[in-house]
Amino acid sequence: MELLDDLFALSGIESPQTIREAMHDYALSEEFDQTYAYGGALGAVYHKRFTRFVLWAPLAQQVDLLVFKDLYSELYDSYPMKRQKKGTYEASIAGDCHNLAYSYRLYFPDGSCVYSQDPYAKAATVNSGRSVVVNPTSAYPEGWEEDQGPEIDPSEVVIYEANIRDLTAAPSSGVRFPGKYLGLAESGTKTAQGLATGLDYLADLGISHVQLMPFFDFATVDEERESGRNYNWGYDPQNYFLPEGSYASDPFTPVTRLMETRQMIQALHQKGLGVIMDVVFNHVYDEESHPLMLTVPDYYLRFHESGHPANGSGVGSELATERRMMRRYLLDAIRYWVEEYHVDGFRFDLMGLIDVETMQAVRQLADELGPNIIILGEGWNMGHCLADQDKACLENASQLEGISFFNDRFRDALRGNDFEEGQDTGFISNKKHMEFQIVENLKGSQTLNGEDYHIHSPQQLIQYCAVHDNWTLWDKLAITRSHEVVGFRRRRQLLANTLIALTEGIPFFHSGQEFLRSKLNLRNTYNAPVEINALDWDKRDDEIEAVAYLKDLLDYRKKHEVFRLTSFAAIYDHLEILRADSQIIIAVYQAADRQILLAYNASKYKQLVSLPEGTWKLRASEGHFYTDEEMLETYQEEAELAFLAATIFEQVTK
Repeated sequence: MELLDDLFALSGIESPQTIREAMHDYALSEEFDQTYAYGGALGAVYHKRFTRFVLWAPLAQQVDLLVFKDLYSELYDSYPMKRQKKGTYEASIAGDCHNLAYSYRLYFPDGSCVYSQDPYAKAATVNSGRSVVVNPTSAYPEGWEEDQGPEIDPSEVVIYEANIRDLTAAPSSGVRFPGKYLGLAESGTKTAQGLATGLDYLADLGISHVQLMPFFDFATVDEERESGRNYNWGYDPQNYFLPEGSYASDPFTPVTRLMETRQMIQALHQKGLGVIMDVVFNHVYDEESHPLMLTVPDYYLRFHESGHPANGSGVGSELATERRMMRRYLLDAIRYWVEEYHVDGFRFDLMGLIDVETMQAVRQLADELGPNIIILGEGWNMGHCLADQDKACLENASQLEGISFFNDRFRDALRGNDFEEGQDTGFISNKKHMEFQIVENLKGSQTLNGEDYHIHSPQQLIQYCAVHDNWTLWDKLAITRSHEVVGFRRRRQLLANTLIALTEGIPFFHSGQEFLRSKLNLRNTYNAPVEINALDWDKRDDEIEAVAYLKDLLDYRKKHEVFRLTSFAAIYDHLEILRADSQIIIAVYQAADRQILLAYNASKYKQLVSLPEGTWKLRASEGHFYTDEEMLETYQEEAELAFLAATIFEQVTK
């Protein structure tokens, strides 16, 4: 506290630069972090008869609350806020403040004066120009208080990643509000051929959760302008506690986006689907204009010894999650989205830039909030400010039980990595000697291509081969197998979908992967026009057999527990690998009432293979499942495997 008094005393005496440097050093000190850690309410705390405004701003000498005459008026009244304990500033406004627009004006010892929105804002005007007070219940749809997500055991989780806009933006989606929250909330939508789209399609696919790319408020889409080129995925966070306005039918009315976000989540829940929210707590898009930086300069960011902000993500300044109030901010946001929006899980973007202790606290909080909240993230080892042992990356999975990691080892083994113009290949695209890596990953392995990461359970691995910022699987095959006829590429993709659907761990599918989605061979389409990113529902209609095959695969997975075992000991007891060479993998699963022989042939030729003792029947081959009544032919000793395909045989044991 004495240092802060000394800092305030320098105002008007020392040069602004000297004071600014002193502010920087103090904000990053352990003493500051300990002294001013605050546990009380923050933001605009609404009551019917008054609203209390609380801002954490220890470095500020004075803070004024600016209350605007209406949402978009330039006229405002200024109220000096009273400095309270732990560097907070408080003020109260009497009466019902619902829909009241406000901002903060802060004065610092270096003579600077800044205007900032509330870091804890729960609503805002268009493009987040101003924070807005709302009565929370005014944005509750009918039946909201009874809404809850489905109870899904972690072993039964199957994730489908999608963007809210992409799902319904194409005219072929047939929705009334294309590209909006309400578009995804709408049931009964169909293509010209009469096939379900949007919400109904997702509900019928066999997935358990929809992972929605960022829908908190982000910076790089102009909410005032409707255009197919006014597009961004949203990995550029602006306000962490309120939904993005460009997905709302009316971004100018603050309560609309809050209501429609809940309507979307409620509609997904009513269809039995969980909602995973993609969150970006590793960086901010523009630190100079972000409320965190404006209200407590430098505190929330990491800095190199040179004094420059760290940028381990390559796209913005890192957030210092290891600091007490930054960690609290993250946890408060997680709690808010669960309690107020009933979100069922969180996918952490570039989670390796977040510290282990923070992610352990996230898992603990999630367990307190609900029994089935999923936490997953990108566990890449990135950045240089945290020690390797302190990063929430895959190498530290042993410290992060209950948190799942994207398994890029499986992706690369299946299809090849995304570097060097995408020319690398994998098991499904004719790369030789990949059988061992595929087998290890199919087992949800602790070794992951020979590297020991001390995974606690198979469910710590997100098993995938395509995701939003990779080439789509179809486009990747178009690069690596450009000389092949389309039919061969199609078989390769169905083979990959089978490997993902029937692996141990958590299967993950990029939207449209089931119907050979293409983005015109463009890789990271984060700001490409909506015409490139939107799901083509006519293409889905053309590939309805491929879609039916994925549905059958996911149904088969659900019926047989042996594909979703929760311990490595159980996997070793129930799975035997009979062969893994020459682009052939043959595995036998000991299910409850039958043996299941799963054979993968990644070669371009039919293969005659030996079968274990007994009589076998064909359950699936070449992208088609057979009913019990269709399983007439029997096989003994040997059988022919179709080329570039998965084949499933069964032998009833009870």
